[in-house]
Amino acid sequence: MVKLLHTADFHLGKQFPSLRDKADEYRNQLLKTFEKVADLAITERVSLLLISGDLFDTNRVYGLTIGKVLAAFAKLEAAGIRVCIIPGTHDVYNENSIYRSLHFPENVTVFTPEYRQQTYEDINVTVYGMVSDSKPWGNSPLSGFSLSDKSRFHVGMAHCSIKRAGMIESDAMIMDKAEIASCGLDYLALGHWHSFQDFSQGGTAACYSGSPEPIDMDQKGAGNVVMVTLYDKSKVEFKPIQVGSKKCESMTLDVSPYESADSIAKMIEERSDPNLILKVTLTGLSNMDYDLNSEEIENTLGRHFFTLRVIDESHPKLETVKAQNYPEKTVVGRFLRIMEEKIAAASSEEDKSIYEEALKLGFALLQGRSQAIK
Repeated sequence: MVKLLHTADFHLGKQFPSLRDKADEYRNQLLKTFEKVADLAITERVSLLLISGDLFDTNRVYGLTIGKVLAAFAKLEAAGIRVCIIPGTHDVYNENSIYRSLHFPENVTVFTPEYRQQTYEDINVTVYGMVSDSKPWGNSPLSGFSLSDKSRFHVGMAHCSIKRAGMIESDAMIMDKAEIASCGLDYLALGHWHSFQDFSQGGTAACYSGSPEPIDMDQKGAGNVVMVTLYDKSKVEFKPIQVGSKKCESMTLDVSPYESADSIAKMIEERSDPNLILKVTLTGLSNMDYDLNSEEIENTLGRHFFTLRVIDESHPKLETVKAQNYPEKTVVGRFLRIMEEKIAAASSEEDKSIYEEALKLGFALLQGRSQAIK
């Protein structure tokens, strides 16, 4: 029996501008989760830690991040655990690759286009790192692949997409399910997609571990690593293990039924969670009897979440937008009168509908609700 721990897509050093003042905290969280994964490998006494690409968000990562990574690898080395890494699409292996400049402990193997396989005789495993030195559009990582005869178990690592007819048919590196089924590998450790997904085919167990913490702010299914156990050529088991501390969710809230901004805020507050990165999109027709201010909602409720972003794509109800309520000499008043004249003179229902929509959107923009037209 051989135990492996599979992870990918940490994106250490990512800037996260959408998280605003929480960006630094989240970058530190990624490092803490990386250390947590290393500790899990030690606790579970795995033989190998597999990192299937995009350990770093770019090839320009320095300082504390690098120090933490090297310290974790040294800790794994002291525990007798080997580490296998393939570069990804963010930390791509090129002339400026971070993997050319870092000096890793002896337990770490970084696969390159020139060095594609490593046999560990003591555990009877050969690991194949499928790496490109650039981004050759449309190439398969399994192109030209063949198994070694040096070991009993064969484990592949690839950073790529899986071809899906009508959905995903091209990418920098792309693999067909039929290739997985026929490759002869016992396990294929995939990276590049940020959610845990099982793509086992034929006799090959294969999956994406996903990102250990959410990387995209509307991402679901992240937060896992994969524990892999090789029992026999015909018996390979794997299971996701949650390690992430944060989660991302999106919600769409139709504001039409609500009679006040406070009632809308209460609906959002019900989702309160200090570890939740929440994106709320307001839609529908709002009543102009109250001021719907997305920034104010964010500022008021932000403390209840790790981060909260509210996007107002709602429109004012047409019957609440009347020119008579705004002085003629103001920009809003003049705009409303022009649009009301166009609506009244419309030659068809189609034209009338277009002018009414323009009135609602224009009024929202003039009221500072620019999100409504995005």
